[in-house]
Amino acid sequence: MTELARPLLFAPNRVWRCYTGGRLLDRFVGNERRADGHFPEDWLASTVRALNGEHSQGPDEGLACLAEDDGSRGEQLARLLQTHGPDLLGDAYVERFGVNLAPLCKYLDSAVRLPIQCHPDVPIARKLYDSDYGKTECWHILDTRSINGEEPYLLMGFKPGVTRKAFREAVNSQDIVSMEAMLHKLAPRPGETYFVPPRIPHAIGPGAFMLEVQEPSDWVVQPECYCADTRLSDADMWGPLVPEQGFDVFDYTGMDEPGLVKRVRAEEKLLHAERGGKLWEIIGDATTDAFAVQRAAVDGALRVTLPRPFAIVVVTAGRGRMSWRDGSRDIRRGQYFLQPAGVQWIDYTAREPLSLVLCLPPHAD
Repeated sequence: MTELARPLLFAPNRVWRCYTGGRLLDRFVGNERRADGHFPEDWLASTVRALNGEHSQGPDEGLACLAEDDGSRGEQLARLLQTHGPDLLGDAYVERFGVNLAPLCKYLDSAVRLPIQCHPDVPIARKLYDSDYGKTECWHILDTRSINGEEPYLLMGFKPGVTRKAFREAVNSQDIVSMEAMLHKLAPRPGETYFVPPRIPHAIGPGAFMLEVQEPSDWVVQPECYCADTRLSDADMWGPLVPEQGFDVFDYTGMDEPGLVKRVRAEEKLLHAERGGKLWEIIGDATTDAFAVQRAAVDGALRVTLPRPFAIVVVTAGRGRMSWRDGSRDIRRGQYFLQPAGVQWIDYTAREPLSLVLCLPPHAD
């Protein structure tokens, strides 16, 4: 449909969480009021509901809505996909995956350390969850800050010598200091991307504001009793599993820090360069078949052509104008949009140097 053959921009979609954060997110999107609170995430082009119980902001919390010209919330993307899925996502994608949008992308800005956790790969998901989907993710660092004198950090991967027995004992006694010490502590920097394979233990520390790209599932084992000040239920910690099954989800293969960094810190691969800009692959087929991530830098003019049926495009720096076959509009840092199947290319022109991250779905063929 002609009216859908255009980039679809979205209204803000902040989601309540039990932990606090959001000040860097506020600054990133240009909010005048910048403060940490219980809305540290924005779910981008989401067709997934947030289930917050007594803290629910409404029955459709988490479901993204298009932005009207005045900035107000327009039509819900999930409903639009029910009627126009092939127009937006492409026939081949819908035939294989339905009208479920993958990947799921989020702005995430935590002011506290989140619980140590891991997610299943597909074989474990089939065995323990009766599911064909695991949960692979990556973190593109947008900004960092120190909080109460503590520098930002990420916890990832077991150190050499950590055993299932030792980890289980630390979990059973809730010896958080020992649990943290079993993982590597990495210092993230803006512009870096960390690939988080399934089954690798990890935790997002305070002060790292990121674009998270993940498979659209929520299988998680997080064997800490608390997330910040919130007591987690057994279901929060173990999901549908019993604890002993939950310990099966973790990969206890230890790595030294250089080996871990080589595995999880993505190296960009230059795909295209011309006078007006460059395009890199951050996450591609050699890393995962769950999604792909590319980055464009534009200081003049650059055409970017979709390599897959559609993309969620995030403007991470600068401002300028984008043009497609039938229209154009201004864009700026913090905005994001769905580039649908009907818009195979976009010409970007920078007024201030533009940086864009393209979050791409799995292959449909």
